[in-house]
Amino acid sequence: MSQSRTMPAPALKSLVESTEEAKELAKDEIKALRKDLLALERLLSSKKKGLTDPDAVSLHDIVHGALEIFRTASLALENERLMEQMHDAVERSLAEDFLQSHGATLLKEPEGWHWISPKGVMHHLGPGEEPAKAMAKLKRHLPRTPKTQADAAMDEEPAPEEAPAATEPKKTAKTKAKK
Repeated sequence: MSQSRTMPAPALKSLVESTEEAKELAKDEIKALRKDLLALERLLSSKKKGLTDPDAVSLHDIVHGALEIFRTASLALENERLMEQMHDAVERSLAEDFLQSHGATLLKEPEGWHWISPKGVMHHLGPGEEPAKAMAKLKRHLPRTPKTQADAAMDEEPAPEEAPAATEPKKTAKTKAKK
């Protein structure tokens, strides 16, 4: 997946970081609220007639903690939903690009993604709302070409410290005869 097709890296990084931070804050608030609720439960279940220390548990802290949990958890969940939608949009865009680059078209009548083979046969690949499924079906129809060394080298990313080796052109019978 290329960088130009996705969200800029700093924006995505910021979204992931804010999601993780919100999750951690919510977890911390849950722990604090749990302690406050246990203290309140002990205070309320006490057999003594009068509350000996009414300041032992702050009801305001309990309510504030619950609101903080709501705020941070809703932020984290919303960010995760947003990232999932962005991922789906990128996948859809990549599938549509693949379909169009291999000659498939989105038709209104007959509705859906279609591809005409080199033999002139029209294949229905799938509905227009599901380009990923149509892409998978098109891949089954495309002729399989054996990978050359250059294709295999492009699929593998070289290590950062290694420079890609230059390949010599293959000698054919014509070039051998010229020498």
